[in-house]
Amino acid sequence: METGERKFAIHPSSIMMVLILGGITTLFGALTFAYLYTRTDRGMAGIELPWLFVFNTFVLASAGLCMHRFRQFFQLRQEKQTLRWGIYSLIATLLFLGMQGLAWYKLFTAQIHPGTSGGYGYLYAISIIHFLHVAAGIPFLARLLIPLYTGVQDGSGALYFIDEHMQRKLKHTSWYWHFIDGVWIYLVIFFLINSMI
Repeated sequence: METGERKFAIHPSSIMMVLILGGITTLFGALTFAYLYTRTDRGMAGIELPWLFVFNTFVLASAGLCMHRFRQFFQLRQEKQTLRWGIYSLIATLLFLGMQGLAWYKLFTAQIHPGTSGGYGYLYAISIIHFLHVAAGIPFLARLLIPLYTGVQDGSGALYFIDEHMQRKLKHTSWYWHFIDGVWIYLVIFFLINSMI
């Protein structure tokens, strides 16, 4: 637990998180703009979005729902429910990552590689970068779950619910999770629309 922290109107970690999310927005915005530019400037053909990418949208959305419930029960200080929904968030996220691996495997077995066309090159690049961003969130979720699990087991779990540092970490992790979910939904819609043009 961290005590004696200086009080801020807006905590520096919140500012840092907003900057990180802004950077991610810029990255994926630039990649999708580059895809559009390449299609119009070079006459690149559209691609068909694999159905597993669409299915994975629901898997990732369920991870976001679990994260929402995790934070909700944390605010209600219900230890076991908080821990349960945190674990569900982790499981749903790992399922998404596994299903993404399966989606790429199915593309490869269908002889669709990054070099098959410019469009598929973009699809692989963008989806792999998103995959890495999802995976990057797992250690931050683990930093919440491990001490919470330990606290629930030894009877000191209630202390984590009044710790401002813990509350802030959960808030920022939740921001990140929902943002990355939103990015994926945007990407799937973007590729679906482009597949129809």
